[in-house]
Amino acid sequence: MSNTGINKEVDVLIVGAGIAGATLAANLAKMGKNIVVVERDLSERDVIIGELLQPGGVQKLDEMGFTSFIDHIDAQPVFGYDIIFEEQDYLIPYPNKNGEPTGYGFRNGAFLQNIRKHILGQRNIRVIEGTVTHLIEEKDAIVGVNYKRKLATDEESIVAHLTVVTDGPLSKFREKLSKPVSKVNGYFLGLLLKNCELPYANHGHLVMGDHPPMVIYPVTSTSWRVLIDFKGEKPPRLGRDFKKFLLEEFENAIPRSARKAFAATVEEGKFKTFPNHRLPASPIKKAGAVLLGDALNMRHPLTGGGMTAAFNDVLRLSNNLEKVNDFSKGRQVGKAIQNFYETRHLGTQTTNILADGLYGVVYNPDLRKAFFEYVSRGDKYAEETCSILAGLNKDKKLLLNHFIGMARYGTQLKISSEKSGVVVTESLTMVKDAVGIITPLLLSEKPDPGNKLMLEALNRII
Repeated sequence: MSNTGINKEVDVLIVGAGIAGATLAANLAKMGKNIVVVERDLSERDVIIGELLQPGGVQKLDEMGFTSFIDHIDAQPVFGYDIIFEEQDYLIPYPNKNGEPTGYGFRNGAFLQNIRKHILGQRNIRVIEGTVTHLIEEKDAIVGVNYKRKLATDEESIVAHLTVVTDGPLSKFREKLSKPVSKVNGYFLGLLLKNCELPYANHGHLVMGDHPPMVIYPVTSTSWRVLIDFKGEKPPRLGRDFKKFLLEEFENAIPRSARKAFAATVEEGKFKTFPNHRLPASPIKKAGAVLLGDALNMRHPLTGGGMTAAFNDVLRLSNNLEKVNDFSKGRQVGKAIQNFYETRHLGTQTTNILADGLYGVVYNPDLRKAFFEYVSRGDKYAEETCSILAGLNKDKKLLLNHFIGMARYGTQLKISSEKSGVVVTESLTMVKDAVGIITPLLLSEKPDPGNKLMLEALNRII
């Protein structure tokens, strides 16, 4: 297809106006860049993920000057977590200095529409509702896209100095710009509880036990999101028998004050499912293009870290691109993209490791109990762990120390509580299990000198 007559003055073309793409457009426009965004569907979406923004994500949003995106959507402040294990619970507040930070729960669609409304009002952003069909490649560089406007039959083209691909979890261009090893490790079933109370208002609740884990958090002033994990590569089969299963398996695990609402929601049967992916970032350097958001990197949503990781990436990429004075100079753009890829893990690795690490813990009976007992000690055991969960502390060594410390503490409790005759080495398998969970997660993040030292230390432990 000939590109004659196509506007060549576009600095950045963004494929996808989801959370990452729309926020990137807003931030780059503020820096004076000329932006085009192509989004398949600009209507408000109804999804069950991306509804909890951890304090670290709020912090990054604030650094970009966009906390107003949370306004006027009935967003609910979230101050911490209640960890529920069988008949016990322990409340862990977010680290709070000078009255902040706070997380927020909200409906993802309403939040995203706020961001889209903002970019639609910017003079240097052009938003097109349409579907990108191909990335245009010339001389081993991406120079723009072909797309079809909504309801149109003919393709059009846009040429840009930089194309940012951020088309979400089911990205159709991911393989062009990375070497993905994506794994669906289960599905979240989403329910919306209405007009009920939880043990702690304005808190998230993690429910663990001899059942799949559940997370519960407020998304409006009258509703709470419940996400139930189902392991496996296929979604759960919905239907009348499934309703019976949910009530038998989970109703008594839900906090008592919310059981009536849970039963009513199950009977209503408005279920939504979404695949839970694990996708370590493995980008390919391609001139004129960069991969961003869930198209590049995903982790299990159990800890609600997705948007926090996305805003870390958006801010880091924006700061690198801000230094580019002339986007027609490919070397400058390439240097900015290379620096982004080489440093982005500093803002996301602890979020990724904790999300997938905790997912492994909640399915291991011994480690699940050890985790609850460990954080129930309070002090640094709860506070530092929660600071990592909140996306505020990005110290990978601290995360590793607590992860292994949790397993060791669980081992000590198990040995001291068991009757005589229990083999100590059987109890020590808890530490080996923990090491088995976290080692591949460390390796999946960008290698650095600290990784080697940590792995050597882990080998000494086992």
